[in-house]
Amino acid sequence: MPPRKWKLHLTEAERAEKVRLAMLTDDPEAALASMFVGMATKLQIDAMDEGTKLLESGRLDEARDFFFAYVKEYVGEGNRMPSIGGEDGGGFTDECYTDITPYDRATLMACCNGMGKYYVAKNDLESALCWFEEVQILHFHMKFGLDKPTYDWTTWNIDLPELTYQRTVAFIGAAEVYKKLGNTASHAERRWESSRAVTNLWQTHRTPAVNRLNDMAKVFAACQVRHPDPNTCHKLSVSYPRLQVQGSWKKLSLKPGGKTAGARQRFASFIWNSHLYVFGGWAGDMNYEFYKDFWCLDLKGEEGREWRKLPDYPVPVDAALSRAMVVHREEKRAYLITGSPRVDYFDLVTERWGHIMTSFQATEEDKRCGVTGNWPFRGNDLQDAVVVINKGKIYTFGGLHWETYIGCNLFTELDLSTKKWRRLSGHVMSPPEADYAIPGPKASACGWVGPCKDRIYVFLGCAVRDGPLNKKGRKPELHQAEMAYPYRDFWSYSISEDKWRRERISGNPPLSRTERGCTFNEKLNKVIVFGGYSPCIPTLFEETIRQHEYSYYADTFVYDHPQPGESIMPQYTSTNPEKCIPPSSTTYPRWKQVLTKGFPTYRCHAHLNSDPDTGKVYLFGGYTNTDYVPSRNNFKSRPFGDVWQLRMDVPGEGGDFRSVNVNEEERTAKIGPWKRCYTCGGSGMWKRCSGACGGKAYFCGTECQREGWKEHKKQHSCRKV
Repeated sequence: MPPRKWKLHLTEAERAEKVRLAMLTDDPEAALASMFVGMATKLQIDAMDEGTKLLESGRLDEARDFFFAYVKEYVGEGNRMPSIGGEDGGGFTDECYTDITPYDRATLMACCNGMGKYYVAKNDLESALCWFEEVQILHFHMKFGLDKPTYDWTTWNIDLPELTYQRTVAFIGAAEVYKKLGNTASHAERRWESSRAVTNLWQTHRTPAVNRLNDMAKVFAACQVRHPDPNTCHKLSVSYPRLQVQGSWKKLSLKPGGKTAGARQRFASFIWNSHLYVFGGWAGDMNYEFYKDFWCLDLKGEEGREWRKLPDYPVPVDAALSRAMVVHREEKRAYLITGSPRVDYFDLVTERWGHIMTSFQATEEDKRCGVTGNWPFRGNDLQDAVVVINKGKIYTFGGLHWETYIGCNLFTELDLSTKKWRRLSGHVMSPPEADYAIPGPKASACGWVGPCKDRIYVFLGCAVRDGPLNKKGRKPELHQAEMAYPYRDFWSYSISEDKWRRERISGNPPLSRTERGCTFNEKLNKVIVFGGYSPCIPTLFEETIRQHEYSYYADTFVYDHPQPGESIMPQYTSTNPEKCIPPSSTTYPRWKQVLTKGFPTYRCHAHLNSDPDTGKVYLFGGYTNTDYVPSRNNFKSRPFGDVWQLRMDVPGEGGDFRSVNVNEEERTAKIGPWKRCYTCGGSGMWKRCSGACGGKAYFCGTECQREGWKEHKKQHSCRKV
């Protein structure tokens, strides 16, 4: 049984206050209390050695029981550990974590790390990730005890080295699990964040043990990998079905010489009646051409696809950038949200533009939150916001407007039946202090309506803190900084309860990115995320000795929304303190990585859309930095106008995986800007076969061409021409 907690002749509240004062003052009494707390922490942590020895000796179940007994001692019988997300699960915030004393927090973090290591040893990577994530949640909860709420980008620590050590253990533990799963992006992010977390801490925190965990050689190695890694992605297979799913990207062929919408970024898009619609955007610095045109592409059939131009947007604007369109299925209209009281729509039957006039009546609370002139969107402007439609109402969250380049957390609703807007939560401009009950200010987040139709989800996104500094003539903004902040958070809003809840990030997720493609697929009951961009996770190019302070992605993930009756596994409902239930034996919402042998080029601002009729998933557009991706031109950015279909090996209509030849793709699939050598599997800018196959195979050189010719000739009916 665990020993009694150390009291040190102070109550829990008194000891916590002494530690806090020790961080803020030179009070000798407070400093002495802090020293005693440090000693008590060491004694408590030393007691964990017994569990560690059990793990090292292979007595795994005994080690699990040892650590779990400590966990129960600290959290009590009313809390389940580890908690999980979802509508029936617990949210991110746990009251018992808020008031816990620093040395108890460190000990509990050590217990969770012990449980994580146990599940790694049992090869239960899903449960291991849950326990390592519990450590990060425990550490984050220290912020909830501050006098003034702070935003996520503000770091805060107690001068207790054991807290730092346990957090580092969890960072690296999770990083190694992600590496084993082939999730190179999350592996690099966890290692990078771990190394950055100790940079500005006291020297006493950067102990030899912490430095060994934060092996900079391994950090640099992780940052040299692209995501996916073209050298290894074809070797990955589904080894953990609850965390991975097999997929395939197929580039759609268009009619040769036919009309085209052209390459673009920052556009609006949707699918209706198996047609892909694309509106507005711009071409980037290739020619600085801005668009307000409107196109559609018939997705049915395999041959002769051609873009068709629709009537231009009738409003006299120079461009339509970073807007959103949502489809009202019953009205057969696509509504365009720009931030103006005039809401334009496109009639999908008559193919004509129309509009409605909307209004907003500000309350005193709205005015306190920054609403002026009876209108919530300053400058009649709204860009890069989450925009979704549900039961005849349009919801917007966050985004940029005329007076902020950082982003806001304004959450609004437009009732199409009354044509009236109302503010649900948030501020027009970010206030000095954060509000832990709602998401922070952000732009370019993922957003969707859950299958229950009562929850709206907001995932990731970015506080563009460097935005005001990069725009000439812009007024300074509160919270501006030299680097943007990509969020690592997940929220849901209950429409019936009128309340936000921060969710836990479970499974094998994409982390800390923005400007990615996202769609909720009703046929598959899944959210799909592709690509994106991180402004602060670096990429190192060893071959050219160059470093970029950002990363572009081309990996794919899905978020499962399980529903009752679709799994034989029981829901995660046990709160029995005597029973340690691994999350892997339960059903709950979680992320999976889609493993594909090939993929579209690394990019951000691409759009994913699901066909509501067939369930098929399509990708269009986006852009990348040409320093990051090889290019023949000298432009800074490169837009895309390609169309791809994602096929996944999942049950239900829409996966469309039956025609996929995984073995063939392993040797011939396009891997971003590179090609796979048919013979040796190496990636590079190889030459394609010029025979009768039409270029189905590529070879890295004459030797591989000679070696692989006979097999290629037989497989693809190729001959010399």
